[in-house]
Amino acid sequence: MKLKLMTSNIWGDYFGNPVDLREDGIFNVYNKYSPDFVGFQEVTRGWYAGKMFSEYLSQNFRFVGTELDGCENYVPFVFRKSAGLSYIAKGYELLSETPDLSKAITWAVFENKDKERFGFCNTHFWWKTGEEHDIIRKKNARQLSELMADIQKRYECPVFAMGDMNCDRYGGIFEVYKEYGITHLSDIAEKVIGKASCHGDPVKGDDGKYHGKKDVRPIENSIDHIIALGKVSVKEYLVIDDKCVLDATDHSPVMTTVEF
Repeated sequence: MKLKLMTSNIWGDYFGNPVDLREDGIFNVYNKYSPDFVGFQEVTRGWYAGKMFSEYLSQNFRFVGTELDGCENYVPFVFRKSAGLSYIAKGYELLSETPDLSKAITWAVFENKDKERFGFCNTHFWWKTGEEHDIIRKKNARQLSELMADIQKRYECPVFAMGDMNCDRYGGIFEVYKEYGITHLSDIAEKVIGKASCHGDPVKGDDGKYHGKKDVRPIENSIDHIIALGKVSVKEYLVIDDKCVLDATDHSPVMTTVEF
């Protein structure tokens, strides 16, 4: 099985940054790169009400996690209808050490027509800086790792996870992943392309549009990650810095092509 997986923090409209001025730019990236899965972070009520979620994505994708009452799932994901997949299990859980509803995990186990299976988890970790907050992120990582290990054991399949983990490659969450045998997919990719994923908030210009800049730091400074538990191969690991997405959100999407 071959899949394109993408994680995409779409910058919640918490800061007077309306969805309608930015959603076309992000959706254009999804159209251009044609991922099979997109895991979102910061999906606010404004995003759920916008055209990207209510109209655009539904043409080619199915949603997982959007059925929660009141649009309270900030980390839903979509998978492409043409991929020929169905899910045999799914779930949602808040990250236990955070007081923030936006920090959670949405997951599912998928099967294709040949009965090949894999697990998929989408998440957003705690965000504040400081030693006490690093401890919370490590607890977030352990909760995710336990879930991945349980899915792998129960369904006998590889498990992928992705999201804004608010921690670069030098952070403590990767010590936790190592304990569980979880691999960062850039480490095994045949090709790695791009700079750090969190390029900062776009700024609204005199023209009424948002404008962002490319991050110049190395990819190791990314805080958006795609990881896996189980035997997989990775063709490419890419941080996308197209102008339309730099102008639309503070995070560049990260995409990888996997085979298993």
